Amino acid sequence: MGAHPELLQKEKKKIIENSISNKQDKQKEITCFLDGKPIEKKSDIEFHNIKPLFGAKNKELSNFAVVCKSHHKELGELSLTEFLAMKEMQNFFKNSEAKKLNNVLKLKLGEGNFGKTIKVKKTNEGNFVEFLTNLSEQLSLDLKKSDKLKKEETKVKIPLLTCPSTGFQYFYFTIPVQYLANDEELQPRPLEQARLWELYRHLLTNSQLTPSVCRLANNKILLFDGQHKTAAQVWAGRKEIECKIYFEPDVKKLKETNLIAHDKLKQMPFFTSILINKWASIFDEEWKEYITQKGFKSELGFVSFLVNNGRKKSQAINIIESNIYDSIIEDKNNLILKYTAEYNNNSKSPITITKLKQSFLKKYTASPPLDIDIETSDKLREIERRNIIKFLNLIVRHSLEGKWDPEKNDKIHKISERIYLTGAFKAWSGILKDAIATILELFDENERKEIFLREISKEKWDEIEEVINFLFERRIWKDDSEENYNTLRLPSENQVRRYLSRRGISVNEILGKTGIFEDNFID
Repeated sequence: MGAHPELLQKEKKKIIENSISNKQDKQKEITCFLDGKPIEKKSDIEFHNIKPLFGAKNKELSNFAVVCKSHHKELGELSLTEFLAMKEMQNFFKNSEAKKLNNVLKLKLGEGNFGKTIKVKKTNEGNFVEFLTNLSEQLSLDLKKSDKLKKEETKVKIPLLTCPSTGFQYFYFTIPVQYLANDEELQPRPLEQARLWELYRHLLTNSQLTPSVCRLANNKILLFDGQHKTAAQVWAGRKEIECKIYFEPDVKKLKETNLIAHDKLKQMPFFTSILINKWASIFDEEWKEYITQKGFKSELGFVSFLVNNGRKKSQAINIIESNIYDSIIEDKNNLILKYTAEYNNNSKSPITITKLKQSFLKKYTASPPLDIDIETSDKLREIERRNIIKFLNLIVRHSLEGKWDPEKNDKIHKISERIYLTGAFKAWSGILKDAIATILELFDENERKEIFLREISKEKWDEIEEVINFLFERRIWKDDSEENYNTLRLPSENQVRRYLSRRGISVNEILGKTGIFEDNFID
């Protein structure tokens, strides 16, 4: 894909002839391939390859066009095809809405022209599947197009294979793109622009080495692994995709296999928020089974149920924890999502779901499993969920709303940026927890671990907001020295917490200067 070969004068003349357009008055004009505008000066005429230069075929004159000097400079090493695709892709991703394979299929094929149904059934002997279709041309099958075949359904046999580990049955087939759709249940990840772009360029001149992975569900072929690769091929104009297709798999087991593959065995991991969401969906299925059992029900009992069904205890706890986190993260009233990287693709974000999980959710939610009656714990978990969302919204209003603006990058934004440096974020979130525990008069260690697992009065919420406001108004956040910046970004929470204490930010300092300390401890 490097620089194109030097063209001879006679070759340039031929390319110019192909680039000439006729106006209504029959006057001939040399026009730029990219914008169709006339090139007035001879010195502004340049030549560029339409498709990437790979192999003898793309070095033919038909693969070259006339462009103006300014566009030629802008093109760099990109072919005209790649340049136009890049512009289209930038426009596709320009808003913050998450994009998936279905969005690419809609863009390239049109609404209603993808995700088409297809009839597939297992043969009587069980080792083949049959495609039942009268669209043999669209399926690229090497069949005679007789009148009889056009009128009757054509049966095409494909070998059905079996996985020795799971017993899942699957087959390989090259599927026309109009029969594909994204598997929303098993493939929740959005597309990443940079990854899609690199794969698009690679697949313009290279083969697909491994098939995309799909499953057959309700006569639809749903793709759940290889989304970027498939989207890149569709963008590159490919009409068919090589696929491995699972035939009537156990979706629950397939979901777990896919989840583990993108977690512990990852090449490209799920976003943390999506891992949380997917574990939560597994929780839902397991919970429905557990709740039908007789006897006392609790989170602890649910963990025992899962362990008895073959799960590790740590995995069982993770399922409950993820369900709790998911209910907080996905709440539409949670203002902090606007400032998380996974939900805001359009600008630099102060936090990620991983940071939110580690610095807030783990610190402020009561760790499962609770050993109390499930009806009581459910009510308490809902109270906890609402409390944390209210707390996060107060954090947003006092540290981000009307302040975080990377495009302006002014003094106010820089204050907000310092607040969310790695070490600072970890440290003040811990300080706030201790301050809130004191406001709520929680002195027992176990009670402090369940800080929001209780009703909180309006008066206490007013005190909590006063503490949050006081914290973010401290002079340290306005200090633009390099030393301050470097210390606040240290990864050690304890080290940064000690530094904040020396700069006037500690639990006693906050509660004392706001007057809350005296209110709570003076009779």
